[in-house]
Amino acid sequence: MKLISTLVLAAAVMLGGSAALAETRYLVGTYSADGHGGMSLLKFDAATDRFTAVRTFADVENASFALHDAKTGRLYVTDEIESAGLVGAYRLSPDGQTLKPLAVQPSEAGAPCYLALSPDKSHLAVANYFGDVVAVFRLDPATGALLPGPQVLHAAGEPKAAFEAGHAHWVRWSPEGDRLYVSDLGHDEIRTYPYDARSGTVGAPTVAAALPKGSGPRHMAFHPRGRFAYVVTEYANTVVAFARAPDGTLTALQTVNTLPADFAGKNQAAHLAINAAGDVLYVSNRGHNSIASFRIGADGGLTPLQTIATGGDWPRFFLLDEAQKRLFVAHQRSNDIVVFHVAADGRLTATGKRFEMSRPVMMIPLP
Repeated sequence: MKLISTLVLAAAVMLGGSAALAETRYLVGTYSADGHGGMSLLKFDAATDRFTAVRTFADVENASFALHDAKTGRLYVTDEIESAGLVGAYRLSPDGQTLKPLAVQPSEAGAPCYLALSPDKSHLAVANYFGDVVAVFRLDPATGALLPGPQVLHAAGEPKAAFEAGHAHWVRWSPEGDRLYVSDLGHDEIRTYPYDARSGTVGAPTVAAALPKGSGPRHMAFHPRGRFAYVVTEYANTVVAFARAPDGTLTALQTVNTLPADFAGKNQAAHLAINAAGDVLYVSNRGHNSIASFRIGADGGLTPLQTIATGGDWPRFFLLDEAQKRLFVAHQRSNDIVVFHVAADGRLTATGKRFEMSRPVMMIPLP
């Protein structure tokens, strides 16, 4: 969280069924170090599972998360500065060769680490690790630029000193678009805020779920059909399955460990994702250096499916690309991206192919 990050663009060949399309692209974020910075365009050959560097950009130096609106070409990027973070809006050209700045604003706290775009694309929410701050920006209707003066969200009823104990690590609008969910790793809770789409205002917070003290809820994922939600805890190394009520509250159904029973080393679970069919969940383990997968039942329950070594060190992030039948693992400490094939049943197969780059920590696909 405390490192400065950079952004990288990646292009890949896309598989549709058994036929390979000409090209697919990705946006890859890295923590900067050793003189590495800016953004880079990469090329990926699906036939060989290999990446090739194409070019670099200097527009965004420190980026830990990004969102891309394919329809408009707008790109939103966090500039993860520990003391005072920034968030920027850019326009990415269709060929990925040009990045035009639209606006850069303070993120209202330190270490911005996650972004969410409202369903109507009128607002952008930014989760800041420090200060327990989520800033909700209005976007210019014509350009998509961030407008100054965001609404700043905290936990309820806290003195200012207590804000420092909170760490907003994830934010997203509900599938219905009527409320904003926030994962607070420091206060061990998931909060909801009612959202009025007509006025663009966010209401007072409610604790949707209180997790065990010290567990550290990091990220949450909604089930594709909306009935369930899943939270990965960074310190307890668990995934908690919840049933989601119409009022936004979460009721715990099950807690599963992300690690093998015989593992006694140090670990911090990081990221999770659910496939489009809603029947497999994946989670990364930093320390054990693995991807654990679980079968999702009709009742929302989880059953272990597979645990596979990632082939690198500290998998902070991974991207599940089902169209390409690939899962890409970004290793922060071993400085590489490792490629896995995804079978029809969701199981992963290691390819042994890796691309070396400095501290990759995030990937998103581009059209």
